[in-house]
Amino acid sequence: MNKNKQLIDAAFIVMQQCMALKPHESLLVVSNVETYEIAQALFKAGQEIASDTRWIVYPTGEINGEEPPAWVADAIKSVDVVVAPTQMSISHTDARREACKKFKTRIATLPGITVDSFIRGLSADYTEIKKITERVKLYLAMHLHAFISSPSGTKLSVDLGNAPVKSIGEITQPGMFSNLPDGESELAPTTANGVLVVDRCGDFITEPTKITITNGFITDIEKTPSGERFSNLIEVAMKKDGNTNARFIAEFAIGTNPGARVTGNILEDEKVLGTCHIAFGDNTSYPGGENKSVLHIDTIVISPTITLDDKVVIIDNGKLNI
Repeated sequence: MNKNKQLIDAAFIVMQQCMALKPHESLLVVSNVETYEIAQALFKAGQEIASDTRWIVYPTGEINGEEPPAWVADAIKSVDVVVAPTQMSISHTDARREACKKFKTRIATLPGITVDSFIRGLSADYTEIKKITERVKLYLAMHLHAFISSPSGTKLSVDLGNAPVKSIGEITQPGMFSNLPDGESELAPTTANGVLVVDRCGDFITEPTKITITNGFITDIEKTPSGERFSNLIEVAMKKDGNTNARFIAEFAIGTNPGARVTGNILEDEKVLGTCHIAFGDNTSYPGGENKSVLHIDTIVISPTITLDDKVVIIDNGKLNI
């Protein structure tokens, strides 16, 4: 099938199925120049449904989680629906949270999205994703502790603590928010200890890299080229924050999208069925999360084995076991 046709078809899935956009609603597409092609497809799909369809392009931010300019923050509060294919994530920002909570805007963010990931991720079977995600969420909610191991060398103990949520591509009610493409169950851990070997983290980590975590905070990053890039990212965030919050474990999540593939794109990699990811930085978007930072960065573990409360193996070498 022609890729342009696939792109438009995926854009209509976003508007009709994921967002349930109505003719009387106002829609805003928010993008950067890097994501122009996807934004254009979303804008065209939106115009076919809602007469009040707008599109803004703003300069790309420096890091994931950085607040957008004030005029962008104001714009997303002024409409019913926002779809944001941006290069850097605005998911974990005050602008996004306030728009959802106070102004009841429903928002989909697509940080770092590529055309291939957009087409592949949105053409997945979301009925199946919903079933898988609800099972994973139930198991996470029933347990207090997770131990993660992996072929690359991860041996990490995570206290689950807070309630998990499910991300299943349904953003149909006022104030709702999610990433797209979707498929994960996630929570804000209370602490973690051990060794995390990150297999991928976008362009930052491209080779397995060891990160030591003590009482929830990064205490050491392996001095590989990938480790240096990741360390620099954390340092930039800490300077912006004026504290060490960017080093704190923000999220533990399990991917539930059978259509996603590991490609080096964080947005898609974190959704791959049978992977898990650990994020660092801001977690105030999650129930119980109190760690505030300009950064939220997800790191991917491929083919993990995850044991809950020392007895339930929920994932065995990357295979869902429930």
